[in-house]
Amino acid sequence: MSSIPQLVEKIAGMVPGFRGYSGGSLSADDQLIRKKVSLILDEARLRVERLEFNVKRKNVSLGLRLDDLRIELMKASQLLKQPGASSPGKASIDDESLQRLLEEDLKLISTASRIFERVVALTPALEPKEFLEKVNEAISLVVEAENVIRERDNLLKRVLLETP
Repeated sequence: MSSIPQLVEKIAGMVPGFRGYSGGSLSADDQLIRKKVSLILDEARLRVERLEFNVKRKNVSLGLRLDDLRIELMKASQLLKQPGASSPGKASIDDESLQRLLEEDLKLISTASRIFERVVALTPALEPKEFLEKVNEAISLVVEAENVIRERDNLLKRVLLETP
């Protein structure tokens, strides 16, 4: 398990402007994380959309499964575009909750990056069975990302409720 400063440093290296939820930046940093992950997922979705047409011409069932991936990517991205943490004043967060939140942030960014890598690896030149396996792996990762988004949102809500 990494320490809070190490987690903040890792995330700040991937998300410009991220301050680690310090100095009342809970809402601002939450938005930065949401925007970064949403951009990764949207770029993956655009790649899937470009690929989908060519795949459907060759194999309709693979094209339909690719469409399932596109839909899952849209759902995950929409979850991130819903309003996140917003507090009227400066929200304070205890070290234990901060540690968990940073771990969730890092997990979410890493999962989104893995999804993007899986989508980039999808090429029409793959054998149908291998292509289907890669699409299914990507869908599983998107579902995992959706779960992390929900867990992270629940954690943020608890933090905001505990803030005096």
